[in-house]
Amino acid sequence: MARVISQMTVQLPRLMEASEYRKLRYAGGKPSLQQLKKWIEEGELEGEIRGGVYFVDLQAALLGSSDPLLARMLEH
Repeated sequence: MARVISQMTVQLPRLMEASEYRKLRYAGGKPSLQQLKKWIEEGELEGEIRGGVYFVDLQAALLGSSDPLLARMLEH
């Protein structure tokens, strides 16, 4: 029996605009953009505010998440 083992390295941008993150991250019932901004301001979601634009720290969001789907994706 042949076994294929592969490794994939993905280069992610460190920051993504909160509106884009919202579109890509949440399916179905999405939190409002205002809710994401509040989470960033309160430190519940890692991110930054630059020039009035809210950004999510993708690496922190992906690696620090307790989301079971993300955990399964990162295992492979």
